Amino acid sequence: MDTDDLRLLAGYLEKRGLQVVVNEPDMRLLATNPLNSRLSEEITATGDRYVTSFDYEIGEHGRETECAERIAQMLALGPLSVHGRSA
Repeated sequence: MDTDDLRLLAGYLEKRGLQVVVNEPDMRLLATNPLNSRLSEEITATGDRYVTSFDYEIGEHGRETECAERIAQMLALGPLSVHGRSA
């Protein structure tokens, strides 16, 4: 995984309405809900995985779109799912 992958994930997060700051040397980004700055999450690229600051695995390299959906849901900007269906 390289910085291009991290920037790709950041772009998907921005398209979902999150504010994103990328720290390329450390291979991490900070995603924040623009309506509530307390809703934020630091994501690191560890090996071929994206992981939160609490060691929650978000997904793997090559699946940045799905990772962005999971992060947006965690930060209250993604579609809610009720019994496997979008609400």
